[in-house]
Amino acid sequence: MKWWRNPKLLAVLGAVVAVLVAVGLAHRDGPAGTGPASGEGAPVGAVAEVAPSTPVVSAVPSHAASASPRATKLSSVPRNVLPDLVGADLQEAWDGARRAGYRFVTSHDASGRGRRQFIFSSWKVCDQSPDPGPLDKGLRVELGVVRHDEKCPTGAAPTAEPKVVDGRMPNLVGRSVMVVRRGLRGDAHVDVDDLGGGRPVLIETHWVVCTQRPAEGQPVPDTVGVGVVKYGERCPG
Repeated sequence: MKWWRNPKLLAVLGAVVAVLVAVGLAHRDGPAGTGPASGEGAPVGAVAEVAPSTPVVSAVPSHAASASPRATKLSSVPRNVLPDLVGADLQEAWDGARRAGYRFVTSHDASGRGRRQFIFSSWKVCDQSPDPGPLDKGLRVELGVVRHDEKCPTGAAPTAEPKVVDGRMPNLVGRSVMVVRRGLRGDAHVDVDDLGGGRPVLIETHWVVCTQRPAEGQPVPDTVGVGVVKYGERCPG
């Protein structure tokens, strides 16, 4: 007997087909009124509804939502009038000066260590040149800065790199090892000696020169020696 003429076999096949159809419909629609059971059926970027009684909490910290008084002041500066930038965050000062029309803004480490300002918001302004006032917007604005957790220097720290003139030694005392090495690059090798106990000088912006060999004004040799201590320590003798 052919299989399609067998009534019992046809009944079993019909029942299997009916079960499969029912399962497929249930999987597609889900329980009535519930919507998709998982995020798989939801459109990309869909936002869940929030009940009216549910408070919505902002993800922005409260301290980031309000600008500092200095930043607020610098946000409304007049054009072509260089504002007073001393005491401001370097990022705020840079934005304020450019907002006033001064686009040539540079900064340097006022402590004399020669550190670079990669993250402006980590630094504060100690001095500015030129002074505030109505000035030609083509002028360069130079800002002396230190980190927020440091005090501005009370005296004029040497910030410029030392330069060899006519083959004679410049004054290196009071400058960081990094600044000295930059200034003498191409003229002499710099040999560093820790005067506080022979410690390795790993981060050269953390060390200040106390002594130099040879002295200022002497001919520049192939190797210049400097005696150093860490910033915050006293030079011996």
